[in-house]
Amino acid sequence: MKLSVFDRLVAAVDPARGMQRLRVRAAMEALRAMPSLGALSEENAPAASAPAAGRWWRPMARDAKSDTLRQLGLQRGQSRELARTSPIAVGAINTNVDRVVGTGLALSAQPHRGVLGWSVEQALEWKQIVQSEFSLFADSHESDFAQEQNFYEQQGVVLRGTLESGDIFTLMPDGERTATQPYALRIQLLEADRVGNPLGQLDTSLMAGGVRRAVTGAADAYFVYDQHPGGYLAGGSLYAGQWVERLGRSGRRRILHHFRKLRPDQPRGLPYLAPIVDCIKQIARYTEAEIMAAVISAYFTVFIETPDGGGTAPIFGANDADAGGIGNEIGLGMGAVVGLAPGEKPHTSNPGRPNPNFEPFILAVIKQMGMALGLPYELLVKQFNASYSASKAALLDAWVYFRSVRTWLARSFCQPVYETWLAEAVAIGRVPAPGFFADPLLRWAYTRAVWPGDSMGSINPKDEVAAYVAAIEARLMTRERAEWELWGTDFNETLDAKQAEQDRLKDADLLPTPKPGAAAPQPGSAPANPEDQP
Repeated sequence: MKLSVFDRLVAAVDPARGMQRLRVRAAMEALRAMPSLGALSEENAPAASAPAAGRWWRPMARDAKSDTLRQLGLQRGQSRELARTSPIAVGAINTNVDRVVGTGLALSAQPHRGVLGWSVEQALEWKQIVQSEFSLFADSHESDFAQEQNFYEQQGVVLRGTLESGDIFTLMPDGERTATQPYALRIQLLEADRVGNPLGQLDTSLMAGGVRRAVTGAADAYFVYDQHPGGYLAGGSLYAGQWVERLGRSGRRRILHHFRKLRPDQPRGLPYLAPIVDCIKQIARYTEAEIMAAVISAYFTVFIETPDGGGTAPIFGANDADAGGIGNEIGLGMGAVVGLAPGEKPHTSNPGRPNPNFEPFILAVIKQMGMALGLPYELLVKQFNASYSASKAALLDAWVYFRSVRTWLARSFCQPVYETWLAEAVAIGRVPAPGFFADPLLRWAYTRAVWPGDSMGSINPKDEVAAYVAAIEARLMTRERAEWELWGTDFNETLDAKQAEQDRLKDADLLPTPKPGAAAPQPGSAPANPEDQP
């Protein structure tokens, strides 16, 4: 939109009035761009051969910015409201957080031995140092800028904020080192509304939704408001803030933007519930109406039919207490006998509630919601009434989705925080890493890691454990990966406990008896395979 001379003059004299004028003009231009039913141009007019149902549904093809930012504020509010009040929305988001994050994604450092030229022993020793130092940082609430959560609890907030609002931001400022926290890195989470255009300005070709892009198209800065625009704090402008560069002078990350990008040039994320917001709200209203109808039907109502359609006969008057009448009301009780006047007939009301079609209809709609959310119907409603094979297939299908979200969370939040922390740990000398700042390839090799989390769970543990054992014996899987996937624990951390337990059983002569047919180990002989050692 091109500014006129008068617009520039008003903005210079009264910025607030000028901004209001620009918003009104932008709204008017948006309305003019939409084809109306009364005055359609030949280009936008419905084709004569188009089906009647879709004749007036002719959406325009816009870029990702225009399609997502127009209704984003409204969608955030709707999504958060449903996430607080709708059982379906609450269940869907909680299921995502519980299955993807659970107790937290744990660091498993995987330095690249080939690049670093290390032996297995050197890699394991360095891995132990790094994971111990990172636990010192991540387990403490001091890693949080607000000192309220540790790193693993913040993972759940990042995912929940992304699902409810479409995206969330992480600031990584430096704090003061303390006697219990030797690292200066701090993690500060910002809700999606804290980032927007300065003073509510309109989007431009290089700025949209508070994201400023370089000429190359890469995001290089985010405008962070001093306070939440939806807060109740008085004083100051709701849209005052400052630009935060994505990278500092040294190349250190300063802010992270977490959202799942669906289209090229998409500046902000969309709420997880956006495709089904209207559907959930209508289902909620329908459910409330059915509940109210069931409550009303719980009251036993009797209608009295009179020949002339008049009021109640005198027998139900105020003076006829003995007949069960109180004013113009009929008193019903156990064994009560109520007389009626000549010509009067009783009729009971049957509203037909509970509605027998309520549950099938609701479940049919929920199945469609599950398709949009990537969740099987059984997992969305927490009912596994089908066969074992069907329940197993539903869990496996859901785990494909959960694994993709977990991978996104690890790459978007966990890994960047770990790399930023490791750079500080090397810089202050707490983690040895020769050549870390000199060679990008060495730095890449040092920072390799995986982020496993809670296991999927098991429906038939006996058969599934046997399958993992067979895969390990066939050299198709490592013990470390098998333990992560089965139990959600780190093989390297539990190895010492297993060894100590085995030694105690051996000293007490309580080792398990070999199965019939198995070859008994010879005294003093080593296992044929080193991996078969306890």
